Amino acid sequence: MIKIKVLQALFIISASLSGQETSYGENIEEGSVIENSQIQNLFAAKRKFNAKLEAKVTDVCQMKGCWMKLDIGNEKEIMVNFKDYSFFVPKNIIGKKVVVSGEAFKRNISVDELKHYARDRGEKELAISLIVEPKEIYSLTAKGVVLLQ
Repeated sequence: MIKIKVLQALFIISASLSGQETSYGENIEEGSVIENSQIQNLFAAKRKFNAKLEAKVTDVCQMKGCWMKLDIGNEKEIMVNFKDYSFFVPKNIIGKKVVVSGEAFKRNISVDELKHYARDRGEKELAISLIVEPKEIYSLTAKGVVLLQ
């Protein structure tokens, strides 16, 4: 009988927690986020800026969750790394929405780094060997991430 009561209590607790958000890194203050339609304009106007945005996860490092990519509209993505590698995100959040806060900037990414990220994604060696040019990307060093449920 006690086991049943304990199981019922655990079920009720887990059901109440299922709608909560999960945070990683520093807390993100409440307030408005930059609209995805505006983020590309900011990148055109500035090389670096502080940003808080909400977007859908399109890719995550499958080794340990040490980076992710977010869809910012118009077939563009932003590469998110985590400040000082002090936290990681779950590897199974592709397709979920997150709020990230940190410093956004444009940067050139080397062929070696592009190949490293391709390996993290689990790409085959043939696909990796086709990476031959550096690329300018949008990037964000996140201080905090909130996984929206």
